[in-house]
Amino acid sequence: MKLKALVILLLGMIITNHVVAAEKPTASHKSVINYFMDSYINSDYKKLKAVLSDDAVYTSNRDVRVIKHKGSDILNQLKKNDGVKQRDCNISSSIISETDALVIARVDISYDLFDGNQQNFVVIEKDKEGEWKITQVYKLYISNESTVKKLV
Repeated sequence: MKLKALVILLLGMIITNHVVAAEKPTASHKSVINYFMDSYINSDYKKLKAVLSDDAVYTSNRDVRVIKHKGSDILNQLKKNDGVKQRDCNISSSIISETDALVIARVDISYDLFDGNQQNFVVIEKDKEGEWKITQVYKLYISNESTVKKLV
């Protein structure tokens, strides 16, 4: 009987430690970026909602205009496509700049069947609770025909 109680106690401790050790999606800027990328590939609005600030803004180009959307608008659109997997695309990320409170990441998406790429500049900030949240996304649609001009 004592052995059975000891086994149950140890099992409970292991399960508790595993649950507590599980990282929240907003615990690090790297996990926020991974959630952002996964939410795009899998049209998973729940993952994006977990890492998106309440006042997040998406800015993108459409022809020669700049379009701004609230984060809630993006979540609603993603919700309509819930579970639709993005096919024939590659996604990668890199950190442009980082501090203890602010990170700017670049998430590139290229499509095999589309002549062009999408660049996302994602601004991630640490909030009052110490959680990392996406506050701004600058989405740029770039045609392969256009040339990027470098500043001299």
